[in-house]
Amino acid sequence: MRNRPLFVLFAPRLADLNGKTIGMLSNTLGEADRTFPFIHALLKKHFPQAKFIPYAEFPVGGDRIDSEEIVELVRSRGCQAVIVGNAQ
Repeated sequence: MRNRPLFVLFAPRLADLNGKTIGMLSNTLGEADRTFPFIHALLKKHFPQAKFIPYAEFPVGGDRIDSEEIVELVRSRGCQAVIVGNAQ
């Protein structure tokens, strides 16, 4: 078991997703092959200037995305926002 804080502070919400790069990370608990394209289409409709990096371009699985390495990978890809999971 990892030593984790009792709470996690999240970054403030972005005012607008247009012009932002958004990464998608799958924890494999949902049907990522169906849900991420749907989420992408909905967001692209409202934020046409947003760039999306599909989950298939990142490591997949809860144990693989829960790491400092994934944080660095997301940053190196230029993501300002990330959609994680979309579990069942």
